[in-house]
Amino acid sequence: MHSATKQTILASSTLTLALVSDAVLYLLLPIYFSDFLLTIVWVGILLSANRFLRILLNPLIVYSYALLGGRRATLLAVFFATVACAMFLFSLGPWVLLIARMLWGFAYGLLRLSCLYCATKDPAVSLKNMGWYAAIQELGPLLVLLAAPLINHYYSVHVIIAISLLLCLLAFIPALFLRQESVQQQSPTRGWLPKFNYQHFLTFVFCLLFDAVWIVVLAPLIIFGGGSEQQALAMAAILVVLKRGFNLLLGLVVVKYSQLRNVNRWLNYSVLMMLLSAWLLASSALLSASLLAIVGHGVFMILMPKILSDQNNNLAARKASLNDFTLWRDFAAALGALLAGVLLAAELVTYFYLSAAILLSLVVAVFSWRERKIRLTSTEQVE
Repeated sequence: MHSATKQTILASSTLTLALVSDAVLYLLLPIYFSDFLLTIVWVGILLSANRFLRILLNPLIVYSYALLGGRRATLLAVFFATVACAMFLFSLGPWVLLIARMLWGFAYGLLRLSCLYCATKDPAVSLKNMGWYAAIQELGPLLVLLAAPLINHYYSVHVIIAISLLLCLLAFIPALFLRQESVQQQSPTRGWLPKFNYQHFLTFVFCLLFDAVWIVVLAPLIIFGGGSEQQALAMAAILVVLKRGFNLLLGLVVVKYSQLRNVNRWLNYSVLMMLLSAWLLASSALLSASLLAIVGHGVFMILMPKILSDQNNNLAARKASLNDFTLWRDFAAALGALLAGVLLAAELVTYFYLSAAILLSLVVAVFSWRERKIRLTSTEQVE
């Protein structure tokens, strides 16, 4: 097995084991918040705090990775994730649990960088490695979606937390087998503000529309369309499972057929699918729009890191570009959690997607025309 592939599998396995401790909170806190001495307001604060922290402390996260190197940074991240998970076993109150979520935000930032850096280290196998990363990271959250309701039927919520804590401890095992990077391979420090280009614009907008906002407005839109609360919950759960299941399956397909040609063309296909999804969401065609968004967003999130890394031959520049990619994702996630509530309260969800569809169509059309003009000019100069 290629060295970079082995490292990617180890880093992704570490991430998915630790990620369970975060995923269970999205299921448990909105329903059992009183068991944790919380109010419903604190649920929103705790679930979004880690995202805002990753934005604010991004330079520190990158600096920590650069200082420690991949192996030690990943071990530190697992330690923080374990401590954060253990804190939810006790009735400590909201302020202490807020510290736990901050620890998790820092841990996840390090774990994600470790996975992306390992996956894109060698351009020859980067697409295959992104497939492994996409597939393995979904195993933990899928386990939560499928197993947690069954476990909760027989045991208390704290038993579920205890199981996720055990998985956090198991995450130390693959982390210990990671290879330590040399100083020359470690990432340089970065400024707080990420670079902004067309690829990062698409990353931000599509993560905002079809990950952050979509997942929050999904069930309410089903209710607005005439469905009952039970139907909305069931349909939303099915679509979320489909999203994660598709990402897992897509990752395995990419691993199998990693020598994909015309990567940019497939990325453009994913962009077109999400554009069509935005138009369908604006027309309230929720199911077909969601299915298109699941496919388009899944393909986009595998291919974009590969394209960004391939644009830079220098290892430090490649890592910096990937860090900008993750930061724009975090901006989208943090903003989307707040924006979705405002849109639902004002009943402006369909108008929001209509405006987004118009804007995106114009931007993509202008950029495509510009790129085509540059290619034609280059061809004429060669001739």
